[in-house]
Amino acid sequence: MFTSWGLCHLRNIPRLMIAATHSGAGKTTVATALMSALTRAGLTVQPYKVGPDYIDPGYHTAATGRVSRNLDAWFLGRAGLTELFRRGAA
Repeated sequence: MFTSWGLCHLRNIPRLMIAATHSGAGKTTVATALMSALTRAGLTVQPYKVGPDYIDPGYHTAATGRVSRNLDAWFLGRAGLTELFRRGAA
């Protein structure tokens, strides 16, 4: 459930977003390389993906050892997206 408690704790979760202006710009390559490097450095990395894609989450999972979660606002809505992000980051 979407709560103010959840929003407060969202501010304290470190995150990094990789974005580009178009498909094929290298987002998956850069994101997966960063996830792998951060994981090898000893950090716990929780990967996320936005949009309907079944290939990229597999790369993310292989790079981090953690299941990649899809944060798609169209499917989840704001409350669902926030809850899934919060749970995954925990």
